[in-house]
Amino acid sequence: MFAPERLTFDGRGFSGRVLGSHVLETEYGEITLYRGARVYSRSTRVMTIIEANNFARGRASHNLVVEGMVIPQQVEITLTPYIRDTRQFVRLILHWGAWQDQPEIIVSGIPFNVRRIDFSPSYQWVGGTAGGGTADIVMAFLASGYVTLADGARIYFPLQSNGLSMDRELLIDKEEERWRIFTRTGRRTLLRLPGETEFAEYREITFRPHWGEFIEGVRVE
Repeated sequence: MFAPERLTFDGRGFSGRVLGSHVLETEYGEITLYRGARVYSRSTRVMTIIEANNFARGRASHNLVVEGMVIPQQVEITLTPYIRDTRQFVRLILHWGAWQDQPEIIVSGIPFNVRRIDFSPSYQWVGGTAGGGTADIVMAFLASGYVTLADGARIYFPLQSNGLSMDRELLIDKEEERWRIFTRTGRRTLLRLPGETEFAEYREITFRPHWGEFIEGVRVE
């Protein structure tokens, strides 16, 4: 790595250019860095952030697949700076410019515009039941329209008053084998369970992975 900024390193990090080509093996696939790729370093790690323009300019490529979701080529990748000899993901950022211009990701057959994907086994979110919960993967996404679960329950993501979709979060708990749609204050997500005739507004909707059967939900009072 060629990093002149390292000479004035102040503990907060520095940028540099990759020398040669390197293949990084990760849990979700390979990342290939070519000569001249720009990366950001922090702490004692050689590399913690791989900038998105590397992929756009042909200085890097990847074949990342997260829980069946094929990740678009142009993505900013953040790796943990604190664990030596590992390449554990912290975050993938896919949001550049206007929401509506983002490439779609297919999530078990359903297309979504995805802003970011966070990886953290101890992730805590605000407003969850019983003071919150945990998730292995948290995906901030944009959606409108309907999603039908395996048991016939229907989730509806309405548009905002200005006609644009609203952002929500999909929380993936791999150990418990549960997915959860979480909607923050000011957003709306509706659900109609089998046998019901009307949609009701929910803050949380929990179901089996890959749009499986409904488990439980927290209605908006």
